Amino acid sequence: MAAPPPKAQSNPIAAVTALAPAPNFPAVGTQRTIGIEALRVIPAEAKLASTPGMLASRTIIVTRASRSGERSVLPGCDGVARITGAPNGQLPSSVLCTLWDPRHSLRADAAVSAAKLNIAYRQRFGDDICITDSYRTLASQQRLAQVKPGLAAPAGTSNHGLGLALDLCDGIESSGSTRYQWMRSNAPRYGWDNPTWARIGGSGPTEPWHWEFLSGEGLGGGYTN
Repeated sequence: MAAPPPKAQSNPIAAVTALAPAPNFPAVGTQRTIGIEALRVIPAEAKLASTPGMLASRTIIVTRASRSGERSVLPGCDGVARITGAPNGQLPSSVLCTLWDPRHSLRADAAVSAAKLNIAYRQRFGDDICITDSYRTLASQQRLAQVKPGLAAPAGTSNHGLGLALDLCDGIESSGSTRYQWMRSNAPRYGWDNPTWARIGGSGPTEPWHWEFLSGEGLGGGYTN
């Protein structure tokens, strides 16, 4: 009688595998990706020793857009009038803004309006509005009143001392010029004008070069050159 055939050797590992549920098809393993899930926003002032060098070198700064962040027509000047109660000709530098000609300054609101007017002027004539005088200190107004008696306003009464007046040149000082006429037609749109007293036939001396920011608070009445 023949001997029975030997039993097949079973593989324990294969047996366990065979009993395991089949994976979903196609099999996709869970992976940790580098991307939005791993992105962290680190404030510029919060770099720590534990911050990875690569991430620290790629710091992302998130800011909210605001009007204060917009580019100003006069860099460094926000155009906000700050009425301090300071006497005429004694305004603190904090309320003044330097114009496109760095020798001259005005109160912030007048300065920004003048800068906008200057942009339109430059588009028309190809150069900036020429300025001979702007904000005047009390001392400078006193000296001018001595040099030009009857023409310059008494110290402490001029709109120049409020940072709200400009004396202009390069043709604007002549009432018959193209530049003066352009200014008369366009400057009021920006709050500026050659006041009626300074025009031909006005109540004061004829001064086509003298322009005032008529939209500004604190303007004095009458002749205030």
